[in-house]
Amino acid sequence: MSRKIPEALPGLLRRTADRFPSHGIGHIRPGQPLRFQTYPQLLEHATALLAGFQKKGISRGDKVILSLENSGEIIPVLWACFLGGIIPALLQPPVSFTDHNPAAEKAGKVFRLLGDPWVILSHRHFGSWMKSGISSGHLIDISGVELDAGPPTQFDIDSGNLALIQFSSGSTGDPKGVMLTHDNIRWNIEDIVRGIRLLPDDISVNWLPLYHDMGLIGFHITPLQVGVTQYFTEPADFVKNPALWLDALSELKCTITACPNFGQILLNRYLVRKAQGKWDFSSIRVLFNGAEPISVPAMQEFSRLLEPYGFQPQAMFPAYGMAEATLAVTFGPLGSGAHAVPFQREALLGANLAIPAGPSEPHPVWLVDLGQPLSLNEIRVVDERQHPVEENHVGHIQVKGRNVTGGYFNNPGETALTLSGGWLRTGDMGFIHKGNLFVTGRMKDIIFVNGINLYAHDLEQMALQIEGLSPGKIVISGCFSEQEGKDQVIVFLVTAGNDPGMDLCRKIRRHFQTTLGLFIDTFVLIRSTDIPRTSSGKIQRHKLVNRFLIGEFRIVRL
Repeated sequence: MSRKIPEALPGLLRRTADRFPSHGIGHIRPGQPLRFQTYPQLLEHATALLAGFQKKGISRGDKVILSLENSGEIIPVLWACFLGGIIPALLQPPVSFTDHNPAAEKAGKVFRLLGDPWVILSHRHFGSWMKSGISSGHLIDISGVELDAGPPTQFDIDSGNLALIQFSSGSTGDPKGVMLTHDNIRWNIEDIVRGIRLLPDDISVNWLPLYHDMGLIGFHITPLQVGVTQYFTEPADFVKNPALWLDALSELKCTITACPNFGQILLNRYLVRKAQGKWDFSSIRVLFNGAEPISVPAMQEFSRLLEPYGFQPQAMFPAYGMAEATLAVTFGPLGSGAHAVPFQREALLGANLAIPAGPSEPHPVWLVDLGQPLSLNEIRVVDERQHPVEENHVGHIQVKGRNVTGGYFNNPGETALTLSGGWLRTGDMGFIHKGNLFVTGRMKDIIFVNGINLYAHDLEQMALQIEGLSPGKIVISGCFSEQEGKDQVIVFLVTAGNDPGMDLCRKIRRHFQTTLGLFIDTFVLIRSTDIPRTSSGKIQRHKLVNRFLIGEFRIVRL
């Protein structure tokens, strides 16, 4: 079925502002009154900002880094860029450039990759950016942009133009600039709207950062497409006090929200420790769960803890996607809830065959059904020679569709490695079972030991069977040992002290020897702050391993 080519993003905002003048965007901050901006007010604000940017010398086609403090600053600036044909790249604001921190490191790399772009930043961070080594002539303090500079120069934006450079979360390496056209974005958000039957009367509440694809595409641009009123809590506020998000879900009668593994683990701890609130989550009809391999134990506990407050398990909505595909690739059936399936461990990890496990299987691998491709997507699973494999065979997941990027900015080598014949190599491993997609893990997170593939997140889930070990306190990875000539398994463990940590290490060793016949001899005690994460909360295992390899951590001797 052919569809009308969608208009570019500026036309979307103008149409939504005209059709839904009382709908808009609310910004929730602790201890502050709700700040609400209607869609017509957003259009007016963005237009004024565009005139101010043009007066500063920013022109159509220029690349700009947005390093802004909160959603109230980000969204009008983002739309000013779209209206003026300016190409934004959203980044997490670095706290400091004088001390080593991941956000500063990423910002420096992105600045160089984009070729000395403009940087539009929050007033609070202007001082730190001045110490970055970047010329002050590139830096624009958002508080100093004129809002009465007169009408801006207007442009007709072609839907095939580059709209946005979305920097990948970098769970496995340096950030890569995913180039997304207006077409890419509009086709994907149309599919998302159809997939969850999004309507103007829906209410979305989001805590994921806008510099992440699920936050930006899923909870800002997609709701705006149909005039949904949307609310934002800031990620840092959510981490400090998860009740802020829970309160908003209840008080605003939220219908659409999201919470991947990282948020679920945080909330599970919070709900177990804290006094119960007077929440009502019965209005939630879609709770997106994705962004990384879904943790079945975390998801099940999360649903169990929310059910006393009216949360309906059928609202849990697993999905598969990535920045290179704009956002969404597969959805399950709406309203059916999450479906976790047990598979035989030996067949899956040893023979790459997905065979459902019977009730007597001692240690099955539990995987979540991620559904089928959206209408404009195709997926396939291939072997090492790029030949498609049959159902129930584990292989490399590839994606094709109008929402898929044309490549990475200023990175032809990585583009050639990732895109071939229109197919995107996702870097994920998985299989098709009964027509639906199941993801087993990231290719770079596979540990090959004793002739079988071990997936880091699967080992971490198995470890949670041990008493005294909670989610988020263990990271398992692997690296090649030159001395032994094979992969070694490394367990990074967050503990309060050496004695309890040593005891827990012994329990983990016994557990894996008993269940998998796997001997682990490398344990490292770390702090929670040592675990590097992406903007969506994914663990960056490669960074932990790199620190281990250069001797920054002390190995536990049992």
